[in-house]
Amino acid sequence: GDNNADVSDIDTVVVPANEDGFQEVFLGENRWYAIRMHSSVVPQIKHVGCPHHYRYGAPGESESAFAARLANELEQFIVSEGPETVAAFIAEPVMGAGGVIVPPADYFARVQAVLKKYDVLFIADEVITGFGRTGHAFGCETYGITPDTMSVAKALSSAYLPISAVLIPEYLYEPMVDESGRIGTFGHGFTYSGHPVCAAVALENLAIMEEMNLFAEVARITPHFQNRLRALAAHPLVGEARGVGLLGGIELVADQNTKAPFEAARGVAAYCVDACRAHGLILRNIGDVVAMSPPLIVTDTQIDELFDKLDLALADTLHWVRAA
Repeated sequence: GDNNADVSDIDTVVVPANEDGFQEVFLGENRWYAIRMHSSVVPQIKHVGCPHHYRYGAPGESESAFAARLANELEQFIVSEGPETVAAFIAEPVMGAGGVIVPPADYFARVQAVLKKYDVLFIADEVITGFGRTGHAFGCETYGITPDTMSVAKALSSAYLPISAVLIPEYLYEPMVDESGRIGTFGHGFTYSGHPVCAAVALENLAIMEEMNLFAEVARITPHFQNRLRALAAHPLVGEARGVGLLGGIELVADQNTKAPFEAARGVAAYCVDACRAHGLILRNIGDVVAMSPPLIVTDTQIDELFDKLDLALADTLHWVRAA
């Protein structure tokens, strides 16, 4: 709500999530937990529609019309809650642990217009998309997001040592300083905040990224990665091949025409990931989505190797599915 509002009036944080309520939610102690977060667990965290057109778009509905519908639903939700009680909207530019969900191109522009109208803060989770993953320094740049705060981790140190950070603007920083001066202390902290070794590694990591002009290199190599990824949409098991930058996922389905998923108990994507490993490729499945996020220094040849081995694993998986 209003930057000067009494925080006691704030009782809602809005998070996009799929039908199972799956999203990454900040709970504390410097960790982000990917959990099934329902209102019965944390009542103040409310969900709005997931921006996954393939799964939740209405028949014949364009991606832009779908984005407009979600933005309208968000506005209706904020109004029903009471705008003065809504603290913030939290979203990843690309929903990572939810299954590599790439939003419609104009989704965030429409969402930000609603948030601005009702003075709701935008908290961007850049833990996965930050530091070059999408072909820009941050996913917010890729999708034209102007966040109020950004949460970063992982690539801040290229995961050599654990470190995370929350980036905040002056208009959020100054009230904390003023209040800390009034009560005599800044009453917040994490056990390992500002650890000098982790900070030194992060600084050196960022320096190396700059020396290598790594973000520009990711932008250069992205078309090859995405072309190989999109080609997988023709495979009989693949319902959707989606991604941005050096981030991708393929959603495996029982029927391409109806988009019918496999029964979860069959573990089809898990089988595919095991088959990948047998061919010398390490990937991860999220439900029935096979996700891929190669190192930012990957080469064109290595991208071809990745997808050639994934092709073999998909062939093994198709044989297994049809034999069952």
